[in-house]
Amino acid sequence: MRSRINRIGFIIVGLAGFLVALSPAHGQIIYDQPASGNALLVYSHWSLKGDGETTKIDQLTIPLRGFVPIRENLEALFYVASSTNSLEDVNTDYSLSGLGDVRLQVNQSFNDDKMLLSVGLNLPTGKKKINPNEGPFVLQMLSQNYLTFPMRRFGEGFGFNMLVGGAQMIGELRCGAGLMYQFNGKYEPYQGVDKYDPGDFVSLNAGADWQANKTTVAADAILTTYTSDKLDDRKVFKQSTQLDLHLQARHGNKDFSLHGSIGYLWRGRNTLYSTDEKLKIFGNEFLLSGSLTRRFQQDWYVTPSAELKLIAANDEDFGNSTIFGLGGALGREINEQISGNVGFKYFTGNADSGNIDLSGFQLTASLTANL
Repeated sequence: MRSRINRIGFIIVGLAGFLVALSPAHGQIIYDQPASGNALLVYSHWSLKGDGETTKIDQLTIPLRGFVPIRENLEALFYVASSTNSLEDVNTDYSLSGLGDVRLQVNQSFNDDKMLLSVGLNLPTGKKKINPNEGPFVLQMLSQNYLTFPMRRFGEGFGFNMLVGGAQMIGELRCGAGLMYQFNGKYEPYQGVDKYDPGDFVSLNAGADWQANKTTVAADAILTTYTSDKLDDRKVFKQSTQLDLHLQARHGNKDFSLHGSIGYLWRGRNTLYSTDEKLKIFGNEFLLSGSLTRRFQQDWYVTPSAELKLIAANDEDFGNSTIFGLGGALGREINEQISGNVGFKYFTGNADSGNIDLSGFQLTASLTANL
Protein backbone atom coordinates (compact mmCIF):
# COMPACT_ATOMS: atom_id res chain seq x y z
CA MET A 1 0.00 0.00 0.00
CA ARG A 2 2.90 2.35 -0.76
CA SER A 3 0.92 4.07 -2.04
CA ARG A 4 -3.08 44.41 12.57
CA ILE A 5 -4.24 45.34 10.50
CA ASN A 6 -7.30 45.38 12.76
CA ARG A 7 -8.21 49.05 13.41
CA ILE A 8 -10.53 48.94 10.41
CA GLY A 9 -10.41 45.20 9.93
CA PHE A 10 -7.62 44.59 7.43
CA ILE A 11 -8.35 41.31 5.66
CA ILE A 12 -5.25 40.24 3.81
CA VAL A 13 -6.27 36.63 3.68
CA GLY A 14 -4.10 33.56 3.53
CA LEU A 15 -0.78 35.04 2.36
CA ALA A 16 -0.69 31.67 0.64
CA GLY A 17 0.78 28.63 2.31
CA PHE A 18 3.97 30.32 3.47
CA LEU A 19 2.34 32.81 5.84
CA VAL A 20 -0.16 30.31 7.16
CA ALA A 21 2.70 28.68 9.04
CA LEU A 22 3.66 31.99 10.61
CA SER A 23 0.31 32.91 12.07
CA PRO A 24 -3.25 31.58 12.05
CA ALA A 25 -4.63 35.13 11.79
CA HIS A 26 -5.64 36.64 8.47
CA GLY A 27 -4.30 40.11 9.35
CA GLN A 28 -0.83 40.34 10.83
CA ILE A 29 -0.36 43.79 12.39
CA ILE A 30 -2.26 44.30 15.65
CA TYR A 31 -2.07 47.64 17.41
CA ASP A 32 0.01 47.62 20.64
CA GLN A 33 0.52 43.84 20.58
CA PRO A 34 3.51 42.82 22.77
CA ALA A 35 6.36 40.55 21.71
CA SER A 36 5.45 36.90 22.13
CA GLY A 37 6.63 33.35 21.56
CA ASN A 38 4.79 30.07 21.16
CA ALA A 39 6.03 26.50 21.50
CA LEU A 40 3.84 23.66 20.28
CA LEU A 41 4.21 19.89 20.51
CA VAL A 42 2.10 17.72 18.19
CA TYR A 43 2.04 13.93 18.09
CA SER A 44 0.16 12.39 15.14
CA HIS A 45 -0.59 8.73 14.47
CA TRP A 46 -2.35 7.13 11.49
CA SER A 47 -3.20 3.55 10.62
CA LEU A 48 -4.20 2.51 7.08
CA LYS A 49 -5.69 -0.93 6.39
CA GLY A 50 -6.32 -2.34 2.93
CA ASP A 51 -5.63 -5.40 0.77
CA GLY A 52 -4.86 -7.40 3.90
CA GLU A 53 -2.01 -5.05 4.82
CA THR A 54 -1.61 -2.41 7.52
CA THR A 55 0.54 0.70 7.23
CA LYS A 56 1.30 2.85 10.29
CA ILE A 57 2.92 6.25 10.39
CA ASP A 58 3.79 8.44 13.39
CA GLN A 59 5.05 12.00 13.55
CA LEU A 60 6.29 14.08 16.50
CA THR A 61 6.49 17.77 15.54
CA ILE A 62 7.77 20.76 17.53
CA PRO A 63 6.99 24.12 15.86
CA LEU A 64 8.26 27.40 17.34
CA ARG A 65 6.73 30.79 16.49
CA GLY A 66 7.80 34.30 17.50
CA PHE A 67 6.48 37.83 17.13
CA VAL A 68 8.51 41.04 17.63
CA PRO A 69 7.07 44.58 17.30
CA ILE A 70 9.93 46.72 15.92
CA ARG A 71 8.18 50.09 16.01
CA GLU A 72 4.71 51.46 15.35
CA ASN A 73 3.20 49.74 12.32
CA LEU A 74 6.30 47.57 11.78
CA GLU A 75 6.69 44.00 13.03
CA ALA A 76 8.64 40.79 12.45
CA LEU A 77 7.64 37.13 12.77
CA PHE A 78 9.62 33.90 12.62
CA TYR A 79 8.72 30.23 12.35
CA VAL A 80 10.71 26.99 12.47
CA ALA A 81 9.72 23.37 13.07
CA SER A 82 11.36 19.99 13.46
CA SER A 83 9.83 16.54 13.25
CA THR A 84 10.58 12.88 13.80
CA ASN A 85 8.74 10.42 11.57
CA SER A 86 8.49 6.63 11.55
CA LEU A 87 6.74 4.48 8.94
CA GLU A 88 5.89 0.79 9.19
CA ASP A 89 4.90 -0.54 5.76
CA VAL A 90 4.65 -4.21 4.78
CA ASN A 91 6.92 -5.33 7.63
CA THR A 92 9.55 -2.75 6.66
CA ASP A 93 10.41 0.20 8.87
CA TYR A 94 11.48 3.61 7.61
CA SER A 95 12.41 6.77 9.50
CA LEU A 96 13.01 10.41 8.66
CA SER A 97 13.87 13.19 11.11
CA GLY A 98 15.14 16.71 10.78
CA LEU A 99 14.63 20.44 10.89
CA GLY A 100 12.56 22.53 8.52
CA ASP A 101 13.65 25.85 7.10
CA VAL A 102 13.60 29.04 9.17
CA ARG A 103 10.95 31.46 7.90
CA LEU A 104 11.08 35.19 8.58
CA GLN A 105 8.42 37.77 7.74
CA VAL A 106 8.42 41.59 8.16
CA ASN A 107 5.15 43.53 7.86
CA GLN A 108 4.73 47.31 7.48
CA SER A 109 1.38 49.11 7.40
CA PHE A 110 0.74 52.53 5.85
CA ASN A 111 -2.04 55.08 5.38
CA ASP A 112 -3.70 54.57 8.77
CA ASP A 113 -3.47 50.79 8.39
CA LYS A 114 -5.25 50.73 5.04
CA MET A 115 -2.17 49.46 3.17
CA LEU A 116 0.22 46.60 3.95
CA LEU A 117 3.63 45.72 2.55
CA SER A 118 5.11 42.39 3.63
CA VAL A 119 8.48 40.80 2.79
CA GLY A 120 9.54 37.28 3.81
CA LEU A 121 12.57 35.02 3.62
CA ASN A 122 12.90 31.24 3.57
CA LEU A 123 16.37 30.42 4.96
CA PRO A 124 17.63 26.98 3.79
CA THR A 125 18.49 25.63 7.24
CA GLY A 126 16.38 22.48 7.02
CA LYS A 127 17.22 18.89 6.23
CA LYS A 128 18.09 18.23 2.58
CA LYS A 129 20.00 15.56 0.63
CA ILE A 130 17.63 12.94 2.07
CA ASN A 131 18.53 9.25 1.88
CA PRO A 132 16.71 7.97 -1.25
CA ASN A 133 16.30 4.50 0.31
CA GLU A 134 14.06 5.73 3.13
CA GLY A 135 13.06 9.38 2.73
CA PRO A 136 10.80 9.11 -0.34
CA PHE A 137 8.55 6.47 1.27
CA VAL A 138 8.00 8.65 4.36
CA LEU A 139 7.51 11.84 2.33
CA GLN A 140 5.00 10.07 0.09
CA MET A 141 2.84 9.24 3.10
CA LEU A 142 3.19 12.75 4.54
CA SER A 143 1.95 14.19 1.23
CA GLN A 144 -1.36 12.30 1.23
CA ASN A 145 -4.15 14.87 1.58
CA TYR A 146 -6.45 12.44 3.40
CA LEU A 147 -3.98 12.35 6.31
CA THR A 148 -3.42 15.26 8.71
CA PHE A 149 0.15 16.26 9.62
CA PRO A 150 1.48 19.64 10.81
CA MET A 151 4.80 19.15 8.96
CA ARG A 152 4.88 17.60 5.48
CA ARG A 153 8.25 18.76 4.11
CA PHE A 154 11.76 19.50 5.32
CA GLY A 155 14.50 21.73 3.91
CA GLU A 156 14.25 23.57 0.61
CA GLY A 157 16.27 26.26 -1.15
CA PHE A 158 16.55 29.95 -0.45
CA GLY A 159 13.28 31.77 -1.09
CA PHE A 160 11.56 35.07 -0.61
CA ASN A 161 8.08 36.52 -0.97
CA MET A 162 6.57 39.97 -1.36
CA LEU A 163 2.97 40.92 -0.65
CA VAL A 164 1.09 44.17 -1.13
CA GLY A 165 -2.47 44.62 0.03
CA GLY A 166 -5.13 47.11 0.98
CA ALA A 167 -8.37 47.38 2.93
CA GLN A 168 -11.42 49.61 2.82
CA MET A 169 -14.80 49.91 4.48
CA ILE A 170 -17.64 49.52 2.00
CA GLY A 171 -20.82 50.26 3.88
CA GLU A 172 -20.88 47.79 6.76
CA LEU A 173 -18.43 45.46 5.06
CA ARG A 174 -14.72 45.41 5.87
CA CYS A 175 -13.06 44.44 2.61
CA GLY A 176 -9.47 43.67 1.68
CA ALA A 177 -7.35 42.24 -1.12
CA GLY A 178 -3.71 41.32 -1.62
CA LEU A 179 -1.25 40.08 -4.23
CA MET A 180 1.76 37.93 -3.32
CA TYR A 181 4.71 36.57 -5.28
CA GLN A 182 6.78 33.69 -3.87
CA PHE A 183 10.23 32.83 -5.27
CA ASN A 184 11.62 29.34 -4.53
CA GLY A 185 15.29 28.66 -5.22
CA LYS A 186 17.07 25.52 -6.35
CA TYR A 187 18.22 22.85 -3.88
CA GLU A 188 19.21 19.17 -3.58
CA PRO A 189 16.18 17.30 -2.17
CA TYR A 190 17.72 13.81 -2.29
CA GLN A 191 21.24 12.51 -2.41
CA GLY A 192 22.31 12.56 -6.05
CA VAL A 193 19.40 14.74 -7.21
CA ASP A 194 20.91 18.20 -7.68
CA LYS A 195 19.60 21.54 -8.98
CA TYR A 196 15.91 20.86 -8.42
CA ASP A 197 13.87 24.04 -8.92
CA PRO A 198 10.39 23.75 -7.36
CA GLY A 199 9.03 26.75 -9.28
CA ASP A 200 7.44 29.96 -8.05
CA PHE A 201 3.84 31.00 -7.51
CA VAL A 202 1.59 34.07 -7.51
CA SER A 203 -1.38 34.30 -5.16
CA LEU A 204 -4.31 36.72 -5.41
CA ASN A 205 -6.60 36.91 -2.40
CA ALA A 206 -9.70 38.88 -1.44
CA GLY A 207 -12.05 38.82 1.50
CA ALA A 208 -14.76 40.63 3.43
CA ASP A 209 -16.40 40.39 6.84
CA TRP A 210 -19.55 41.73 8.43
CA GLN A 211 -20.13 42.21 12.15
CA ALA A 212 -23.31 42.85 14.12
CA ASN A 213 -23.63 42.60 17.88
CA LYS A 214 -22.17 39.23 18.88
CA THR A 215 -21.94 37.76 15.38
CA THR A 216 -19.20 38.00 12.76
CA VAL A 217 -19.40 36.48 9.26
CA ALA A 218 -16.35 36.38 6.98
CA ALA A 219 -15.67 35.11 3.48
CA ASP A 220 -12.45 34.93 1.47
CA ALA A 221 -11.02 33.48 -1.72
CA ILE A 222 -7.41 32.71 -2.71
CA LEU A 223 -6.42 32.06 -6.34
CA THR A 224 -2.93 30.63 -6.81
CA THR A 225 -1.05 29.89 -10.02
CA TYR A 226 2.34 28.17 -10.31
CA THR A 227 5.32 28.10 -12.65
CA SER A 228 6.90 24.83 -13.74
CA ASP A 229 9.22 22.70 -11.59
CA LYS A 230 12.58 22.07 -13.24
CA LEU A 231 15.38 19.52 -12.86
CA ASP A 232 18.72 20.48 -14.40
CA ASP A 233 16.86 23.37 -16.07
CA ARG A 234 14.40 20.96 -17.77
CA LYS A 235 10.68 21.24 -17.07
CA VAL A 236 9.42 18.17 -15.25
CA PHE A 237 6.16 19.14 -13.53
CA LYS A 238 3.69 21.98 -13.19
CA GLN A 239 1.21 22.22 -10.35
CA SER A 240 -2.28 23.21 -11.36
CA THR A 241 -3.95 26.52 -10.62
CA GLN A 242 -6.10 26.23 -7.52
CA LEU A 243 -8.91 28.21 -5.90
CA ASP A 244 -9.44 28.09 -2.13
CA LEU A 245 -12.79 29.35 -0.81
CA HIS A 246 -13.78 29.88 2.84
CA LEU A 247 -16.89 30.99 4.69
CA GLN A 248 -16.89 31.23 8.47
CA ALA A 249 -19.04 32.62 11.25
CA ARG A 250 -18.53 33.32 14.95
CA HIS A 251 -21.10 34.11 17.61
CA GLY A 252 -20.43 34.71 21.29
CA ASN A 253 -19.06 36.87 24.06
CA LYS A 254 -16.26 36.71 26.64
CA ASP A 255 -17.78 33.62 28.30
CA PHE A 256 -18.56 31.49 25.27
CA SER A 257 -18.19 31.50 21.51
CA LEU A 258 -19.50 29.26 18.73
CA HIS A 259 -17.45 29.01 15.54
CA GLY A 260 -18.24 27.28 12.25
CA SER A 261 -16.52 27.21 8.86
CA ILE A 262 -16.98 25.78 5.38
CA GLY A 263 -14.13 25.46 2.90
CA TYR A 264 -13.79 24.25 -0.68
CA LEU A 265 -10.50 23.74 -2.51
CA TRP A 266 -10.70 23.42 -6.30
CA ARG A 267 -7.75 22.04 -8.19
CA GLY A 268 -7.07 21.77 -11.91
CA ARG A 269 -4.90 19.26 -13.74
CA ASN A 270 -1.17 19.01 -13.18
CA THR A 271 1.23 18.79 -16.12
CA LEU A 272 3.72 15.91 -16.34
CA TYR A 273 6.23 16.90 -19.02
CA SER A 274 7.92 13.48 -19.24
CA THR A 275 4.73 11.88 -20.58
CA ASP A 276 3.02 15.06 -21.83
CA GLU A 277 0.02 14.28 -19.63
CA LYS A 278 -2.37 16.54 -17.72
CA LEU A 279 -3.71 14.78 -14.64
CA LYS A 280 -5.58 15.80 -11.51
CA ILE A 281 -3.28 14.14 -8.96
CA PHE A 282 -5.22 15.41 -5.94
CA GLY A 283 -9.01 15.66 -5.92
CA ASN A 284 -11.04 18.69 -4.89
CA GLU A 285 -11.66 19.03 -1.14
CA PHE A 286 -14.64 20.07 0.98
CA LEU A 287 -14.17 20.83 4.69
CA LEU A 288 -16.84 21.48 7.31
CA SER A 289 -15.81 22.26 10.90
CA GLY A 290 -17.23 23.65 14.10
CA SER A 291 -16.16 24.37 17.68
CA LEU A 292 -17.56 25.75 20.92
CA THR A 293 -15.38 27.59 23.46
CA ARG A 294 -16.67 27.88 27.02
CA ARG A 295 -14.76 29.83 29.66
CA PHE A 296 -15.16 29.05 33.35
CA GLN A 297 -13.49 29.99 36.62
CA GLN A 298 -12.08 33.04 34.83
CA ASP A 299 -8.79 31.54 33.68
CA TRP A 300 -9.89 28.18 32.22
CA TYR A 301 -11.58 27.31 28.95
CA VAL A 302 -12.67 24.16 27.13
CA THR A 303 -13.20 23.81 23.36
CA PRO A 304 -14.90 20.72 21.90
CA SER A 305 -14.68 20.52 18.10
CA ALA A 306 -15.66 18.39 15.11
CA GLU A 307 -14.80 18.34 11.42
CA LEU A 308 -15.72 16.54 8.21
CA LYS A 309 -13.41 16.35 5.19
CA LEU A 310 -14.50 15.04 1.79
CA ILE A 311 -11.98 14.54 -1.02
CA ALA A 312 -13.04 13.74 -4.58
CA ALA A 313 -11.43 11.08 -6.75
CA ASN A 314 -8.41 11.94 -8.89
CA ASP A 315 -7.37 11.02 -12.44
CA GLU A 316 -5.09 8.20 -11.31
CA ASP A 317 -7.91 5.81 -10.36
CA PHE A 318 -7.74 6.73 -6.68
CA GLY A 319 -11.30 7.03 -5.37
CA ASN A 320 -12.93 9.52 -3.04
CA SER A 321 -12.09 9.84 0.67
CA THR A 322 -14.13 10.69 3.77
CA ILE A 323 -12.52 11.64 7.09
CA PHE A 324 -14.31 12.62 10.31
CA GLY A 325 -12.53 14.20 13.29
CA LEU A 326 -13.81 14.71 16.82
CA GLY A 327 -11.89 16.17 19.75
CA GLY A 328 -11.30 19.14 22.00
CA ALA A 329 -8.86 21.28 23.94
CA LEU A 330 -8.47 22.40 27.53
CA GLY A 331 -6.57 25.59 28.26
CA ARG A 332 -5.71 28.09 30.94
CA GLU A 333 -4.50 31.69 30.99
CA ILE A 334 -2.01 31.42 33.84
CA ASN A 335 -1.42 35.18 33.99
CA GLU A 336 -1.26 38.13 31.59
CA GLN A 337 1.98 36.82 30.13
CA ILE A 338 1.62 33.03 30.01
CA SER A 339 -1.10 30.72 28.71
CA GLY A 340 -1.21 27.09 27.65
CA ASN A 341 -3.49 24.31 26.44
CA VAL A 342 -3.61 20.62 25.66
CA GLY A 343 -5.77 18.96 23.01
CA PHE A 344 -6.83 15.64 21.54
CA LYS A 345 -8.56 14.72 18.27
CA TYR A 346 -9.61 11.33 16.98
CA PHE A 347 -9.98 10.59 13.25
CA THR A 348 -11.83 7.85 11.41
CA GLY A 349 -12.88 7.30 7.81
CA ASN A 350 -11.80 5.73 4.56
CA ALA A 351 -9.86 6.53 1.38
CA ASP A 352 -9.94 5.27 -2.21
CA SER A 353 -13.71 4.67 -2.19
CA GLY A 354 -13.53 2.45 0.88
CA ASN A 355 -10.54 0.35 -0.17
CA ILE A 356 -8.46 1.87 2.65
CA ASP A 357 -9.78 2.10 6.21
CA LEU A 358 -8.37 5.07 8.13
CA SER A 359 -7.99 5.70 11.84
CA GLY A 360 -5.77 8.10 13.71
CA PHE A 361 -5.36 10.60 16.49
CA GLN A 362 -3.49 13.79 17.28
CA LEU A 363 -2.22 15.01 20.66
CA THR A 364 -1.19 18.66 21.14
CA ALA A 365 0.35 20.76 23.89
CA SER A 366 0.97 24.52 23.55
CA LEU A 367 2.63 27.22 25.64
CA THR A 368 2.50 30.93 24.78
CA ALA A 369 4.44 33.73 26.52
CA ASN A 370 3.89 37.47 26.05
CA LEU A 371 6.86 39.65 26.92
